[in-house]
Amino acid sequence: MGRSALSALPWDGARSIDATPPSRKGEHVTATEHTERSGPTRDYDDIPGTFVFDGRRARQGYALNKFCMSLNHAENRDAFRADPEGYLDRFALTPEQRQAVLDRDFNRLLELGANIYYTAKLGAFHGMTFQQVAALQTGVAEEEYVQMMLAGGRPIEGNRRRSEWAEREAAAEKGDDDG
Repeated sequence: MGRSALSALPWDGARSIDATPPSRKGEHVTATEHTERSGPTRDYDDIPGTFVFDGRRARQGYALNKFCMSLNHAENRDAFRADPEGYLDRFALTPEQRQAVLDRDFNRLLELGANIYYTAKLGAFHGMTFQQVAALQTGVAEEEYVQMMLAGGRPIEGNRRRSEWAEREAAAEKGDDDG
């Protein structure tokens, strides 16, 4: 009997060693190179603090997400805990992805193609709740994150485009110079 359609999905066989898509064997691509290759910029690429998990990021983060999903299995968590560097060698991560995993840089992981829900597996491995990971990704303390979510999230005003953040930072710097 043949394999089911579900068994062919990327997270199947998370225990396997080779997580490189067949078209990328032996190729390491930086985030910048990936963005340059991936075609025109999307409107949503300008939303501050947001890395939309689209087809581009899914391709970029294939091995990274495979690694995160591998942490579903106790023997893989034990292997990663015992030898993080050695365990990461099993996956075709870029040097940037590898460093972000080791640094627990959850925002960088998203930028480099990680799926936010898969990064929760890595957070759980480190004893963190999803709420704690989200607070880190938002750049605020956990309690501030909770209050922000209870109030309906970040206000849209001042958060539509990265240029708004740049203007706010420039104004703050100018205010610091005047003081």
